[in-house]
Amino acid sequence: MEIEMPYRYENIKSNAYWSKVHFDTTFIPDIEDADAYKAHLEDCEKHPTTGLLARRKYLDKKNMNYPECAWRNKKIMEREPEIDVLQKSVNEKINKLYPRTKNIRKHIINTDRVVLDFVKPKKKYGKVEKLILALRKFL
Repeated sequence: MEIEMPYRYENIKSNAYWSKVHFDTTFIPDIEDADAYKAHLEDCEKHPTTGLLARRKYLDKKNMNYPECAWRNKKIMEREPEIDVLQKSVNEKINKLYPRTKNIRKHIINTDRVVLDFVKPKKKYGKVEKLILALRKFL
């Protein structure tokens, strides 16, 4: 009998990191470079919140050495039909799992309230942030 090991978050982080390595270069990517991005999108499909946290940590614009080249390389890789299908399935899964809270989740991830590697201390929401979160629910 074979024992299944639980899915480890290191794999999700690793796939996002290698996607960053292939994006954040001045060289034009080839088909082999798209494999890491495909693996990252598959991780995002299996574990949407963890995948979005890894994407925020590694594939965010502020973490890139060459943001213009990274944007170009990402657009080149997204022309691949397999990647386009995976991206659409990730978006559909997020819309299906979190129909009412997806905008709030994105806001919490984008403002670094939640991070992937450690627990941050509790930070109180101000009146303006509470209003923004309430309005995001309806947008």
